[in-house]
Amino acid sequence: MDNLTDIKEIWQEAVEQLGAEIGSEAIDLWIRPIKPLFVEGDELKLEVPDSIIYNTVKQRYEEKLISLLSDLTGKKLKINYSMSLAPTAPPPAPKPAPAPQQVPANYFSFNPNYTFESFIMGTSNRFAFASAEGVARTPGQTNPFFIYSPPGLGKTHLLHAIAHGIFKNNPGAKILYTASENFVNEYIDAVRGGATEQFRSKYRKLDCLLLDDIQFLVDKERSEEEFFYTFNSLFESKKQVVVTSDRPPRELALGQRLISRFLSGVVADIKIPDFETRVAILRQKRDQHKYEIPDDVITFIAENVKKSIRELEGCLITVGNFCSNMKIHPSIDAVKEIIKDHISDPEHDDRKISIDLIKNVVSDKYNIELKEFNSKKRSENIAFPRQVAMYLACSLTEMSLNDIGDAFGRDHATVLYAKNKIGQMVQTDPYFNETLNQMIAKIKNVSNSV
Repeated sequence: MDNLTDIKEIWQEAVEQLGAEIGSEAIDLWIRPIKPLFVEGDELKLEVPDSIIYNTVKQRYEEKLISLLSDLTGKKLKINYSMSLAPTAPPPAPKPAPAPQQVPANYFSFNPNYTFESFIMGTSNRFAFASAEGVARTPGQTNPFFIYSPPGLGKTHLLHAIAHGIFKNNPGAKILYTASENFVNEYIDAVRGGATEQFRSKYRKLDCLLLDDIQFLVDKERSEEEFFYTFNSLFESKKQVVVTSDRPPRELALGQRLISRFLSGVVADIKIPDFETRVAILRQKRDQHKYEIPDDVITFIAENVKKSIRELEGCLITVGNFCSNMKIHPSIDAVKEIIKDHISDPEHDDRKISIDLIKNVVSDKYNIELKEFNSKKRSENIAFPRQVAMYLACSLTEMSLNDIGDAFGRDHATVLYAKNKIGQMVQTDPYFNETLNQMIAKIKNVSNSV
């Protein structure tokens, strides 16, 4: 491992293994910018571009990296960091920057790129954005704050922006961002290790808790109960709680007392961004990455990639890197080929799967009359096909639980019960899963042939 090629290969392997643990987004943000320089004795020299990445990697990932590198090299390595020396003018000596001690210990846990300034506001997210700014200005007054949307539309961005906004006014604030999955795992470890009091102390002494993807708490009764008491403790102390989800509160299969708490605060949704917002996002990212991509290509991408900001940014980065590496001009014809896997068929987008089609396919499969879907009968031979049809409506349409309930003469709670029951069967019954997949294939084939 004395030559640079070996170092780079081993470093790359360690990065890939770490990515399997922490995810590609964290890798791209914190690890990719680091360069391995050389190994001297038992010390690996790494070059980091700035203090934010240094502090984050040092605090959160260094132990994992050392363990992975030890496994790959067969010897215990220490990591020594050096800062990149960019040829920029020296910063002015006066006083603009706050004193180092004013920076809270957990500041580097928040993505420096996820701020209110970098968030593109449009009609699809205006209320969520304005509410998030209000929370950051006066934490504890808009409480709780619940944001929901499909994945990739900016919920996590707003959570980190709230943290940065609170820190501006109160650098000593105790703020924690965590995904619900981490909350559950941390609670399980605390129970096993007899450290529940430390766990509770950590969460209940916060000034602001930012909990991402709360739908992960579904079917985890003890973790949900622990979060309920944590929520109550923070709420009664007038501390801020912000929660995100992929669906509105009423559609979460959580306890009614927790859902009622969410509904007592501000609930804001983020919709799929309109064309103008998508163009603005792409232009901002183009300037940020310094890509030479003309406006007609930006417009083409915005017209064809619609449902996820994350996917939109991914397409721009793919186009920028491809054209730069291949030394070609980013024309529309070239870009059409580069992002072909992200471009959906507009005719296919217009084909909507209807409730009537789902009912027809399910009634044929289980040999019941269509009118039985809306009847009051609860016998198993009627109730089960009705539950299957409700589950398929949840999976194959964009209708809300209330609208699906109306289509079957039921309320949203009945639809939610059917969705969870059939979803559980899908996970545990391979035979039923195969039957369900056959019905789904038939529904899609009929829809596509219309």
